[in-house]
Amino acid sequence: MRKRIRLTGRRQLARSSVEAKIIEIGDKKLVSMTIANPKAFNKMPDTARIKLRLFENKFSETLEFGTLGAMKTTAEITSGAFSAPSCQVRVVATDKEHRGLLLGSTDTWTMRTGGDDEGGMASEGILLFQPHDIAPRSWKLDVREDDYPIVYIDKKIPDSRTWVRNDPIFVSCVLPAIIREVFDYILSVNAPPEQAWAKDWLGWADTLMPGKAVPWNDSRQQKQVWIDDLLDSFCQRHGVLELLVGKLKQEAAP
Repeated sequence: MRKRIRLTGRRQLARSSVEAKIIEIGDKKLVSMTIANPKAFNKMPDTARIKLRLFENKFSETLEFGTLGAMKTTAEITSGAFSAPSCQVRVVATDKEHRGLLLGSTDTWTMRTGGDDEGGMASEGILLFQPHDIAPRSWKLDVREDDYPIVYIDKKIPDSRTWVRNDPIFVSCVLPAIIREVFDYILSVNAPPEQAWAKDWLGWADTLMPGKAVPWNDSRQQKQVWIDDLLDSFCQRHGVLELLVGKLKQEAAP
C-alpha cells in the first residue's frame, strides 16, 4: 500500500541548503547530495528521513538518502528515462507519533547529467538546452510549471549546444516556434504569472517591445497578434532571415 506524506508543519528550505548533482559512472547514474547549510535543518530530529524526488516527462522516482543523523552521500537512479529532471528535497518524520509528516521541503529545480545543475544553467539564460535520446525527433520542448523551459536536442547531433546557438537554420526556423509555444503557455491564463521563470521571459519580451502591454484579458486572437509582434521583433533584432538566406546562398554556391 502506498504511504501518504502529511503536509502539516512543513518548513520551507532554501535551495542553497543542499548541494546535489548527477554523476555518471559507467552505465550507472548517481545523485551525490550533501547538506550545505546545517542550520536550515535545526530542530528537525536526527531520525527524519531525507529524500530527493525526481520527475521528468511523466516519469518520477524518489531517492532515499537515509536520515539526517546518518545521511548517505549518494543514491543510484534506477530509471534510465531522466536527462534533466526536476528535483525537490523532502524531509519526512519517522517517529511513531508524527510518522509521514513532511517537516521541510525545497522548491523544485532542474539538474542535468554531467554535473551541471542550477548554477551552470543560469549562465545559459531563460531557455535551457540538453542532449537527450529523443529520436526520431531532432528537438523537443518541455515547458515546465516551476522551472525554465528545456529544449531537448537528440544526442546524435554533434556539439548540439553550439548548433542551437549558431546554426542559422535552427535560429531562424526553430527558435521562433519555441518562443511561440512558451508564450502560448504563459498567456494561457488571464493573469500575470507567479513563476520566476515566466516573469523572466516577460522581462525578455519587454526588451524587444518596450512598454507594449501584455493582453492578459483579451481574446485568444489578440494574444496571438501580440505573440506575432514579438516574433517579428525577435527576428528583426537578430536578423534571422538574413542569416538563413546567407547560409542557403553559401551552400548553393559552386
